[in-house]
Amino acid sequence: MTPLAIALAHEVSAGTGLRVRVEPSIGTGGGVAAARDGAVDLGLVSRPLRPEESAGLERVDLARDAVVLAAAPDVPVDDLSSDDLHRLYRGELRGLTVLLRDEAESANAALEAVHPGLAEERRRSAGSGKLRVLDHDDAMALALATTPRAVGVFSLAALRPPLRPLRIDGVAPSAESVDRGRWRAVRTLGVVFRPERRDRVVPLLALATSERGRALIRSLGYLPMEPGR
Repeated sequence: MTPLAIALAHEVSAGTGLRVRVEPSIGTGGGVAAARDGAVDLGLVSRPLRPEESAGLERVDLARDAVVLAAAPDVPVDDLSSDDLHRLYRGELRGLTVLLRDEAESANAALEAVHPGLAEERRRSAGSGKLRVLDHDDAMALALATTPRAVGVFSLAALRPPLRPLRIDGVAPSAESVDRGRWRAVRTLGVVFRPERRDRVVPLLALATSERGRALIRSLGYLPMEPGR
């Protein structure tokens, strides 16, 4: 969510003169808590809210984000089958090392919803201590770039060279393949805010949901929400 928030902040600042500061990522749980406590005007979220989190907050969804398996430059394959993916998470696919994300990471749920059984394999491998578990996108990007033949779950829009996304079962992740329903590992990105902060956040939300904002969102590699949603 952070790259999208930064781009929207720059755009609304240039257009209105409003100063917008994007804090470092603290996860969905942290964003919800910060918004509820009034520490920020907008909390960034990338998963459905739990009932106890949504009380007293309004949510606006801005985009969909493709969740991918990112590969290090030396990974010798471009495509994995579903069976390969399960073997990878069990530590049984020779020649490749999977780097896992922490339990709270929303990208896990997006990928695991498409591949039944993958969640339990991830938890079992993480609990065994045999595979590394990273707790931040920046940590994952660094680990992927420095670990031989490594792959790990990542946001397609946030992915930067020399890392690249792998195809799964022959399907390449892209905004187009998400739009067509071919790439189904997707999460919804949005913001939450206290109702009394509405006037403060309207300029950014108005931009994000306008045609200009939707074009910006798509140019960044995300898929904007349909008008009216």
